[in-house]
Amino acid sequence: MVSKMSFSNPKMQKLLKKQKYQLSGKNTAVKKCGWTHNALREDRFCYKEFYGIKSHRCIQFSPTLICNFICQFCWRIHESDVGLPNMYKEYLKKKQLTNLHDIFDDPKEVVKAIIDSQKKIICGYKPYIDTLKYEEAMNPKHATLSLTGEPFLYPWIAELIQELKNSDLTVFIVTNGSIPETLEKIIESKSFPTQLYVTLPTPGLKNFLQIQRPLDKDKALESIWQTLRLIGKGVPFRTVARLTVAEGLNLIDPAGYAEMINVMTPSFIEVKGVVHVGATEKRIPRSAMPSHNSIISFAKELEGLTNYKIVRESEVSRLVILTSNVFPLMIPELEKPDLEMSHEASIGKISQDQN
Repeated sequence: MVSKMSFSNPKMQKLLKKQKYQLSGKNTAVKKCGWTHNALREDRFCYKEFYGIKSHRCIQFSPTLICNFICQFCWRIHESDVGLPNMYKEYLKKKQLTNLHDIFDDPKEVVKAIIDSQKKIICGYKPYIDTLKYEEAMNPKHATLSLTGEPFLYPWIAELIQELKNSDLTVFIVTNGSIPETLEKIIESKSFPTQLYVTLPTPGLKNFLQIQRPLDKDKALESIWQTLRLIGKGVPFRTVARLTVAEGLNLIDPAGYAEMINVMTPSFIEVKGVVHVGATEKRIPRSAMPSHNSIISFAKELEGLTNYKIVRESEVSRLVILTSNVFPLMIPELEKPDLEMSHEASIGKISQDQN
């Protein structure tokens, strides 16, 4: 299935395959999420169950390995981590001179590749899990574009969203928000994701440049503000302001984050603590992982600065969700999952004394 991938150094491909990435075509990647394993073997699910998503039916993938940020807190490997040329810089040099079909897989190819890759990942579980759960896992219902790379750099993202929906998949997209023109194309096309995440920049230009490390230093922050304003005008789909926070880096200035949130007016806010795994282990200290109490305290500060209220928490995922109550937390088209007793130990509704 693996072929020579555009702008992917053989050393990088080798590292990604060692990390259990399923690489396909020119620029498509799938990786089993740890929560997929937990769901299959232990009936434990990630926080996305609050939205109605069962972890064993979710594909974690990227339609491109290219990213225009080098965030310190990103747990994905960057070229700079291993001394390789940056793929985004190479992409900028070549995209005007190269047919984009020579760089990226087309939407139909991407969808086929990710479903095939997911089935390859799941098939090894057949002897160890019950038949129903295996059949569910072999028929995914959800796709999350949040593995590696910046999905808005994929040139046919609107068409990809539609192809995913045509395959009966709900679609979450996580973007750094620095490419507002792509969001405009999505809105114009009316091929809407089920839920769009924008990872908010660290407040303040200096902090942003030091922590998110955009490669387009001169315009990245203003581009993100354009994205926030565009969403704030009103979009007909669910949106999330994602704060990925680390102690000593960007767990700071709740008023600065609140300013962005109040411009964006997202459906939900997620305050997500950094976990010291993957490539973050070499970039930031373990002490950068915030405690769950710190995350809750920060979320409560946001409550006081916005019109959002805390509705759910997941200690194991180091996450708190706030809502504006414009959309129901549970995605209507998704079947409400059955909660197992073992699951309640890891994820639960926030206690009454924290409301």
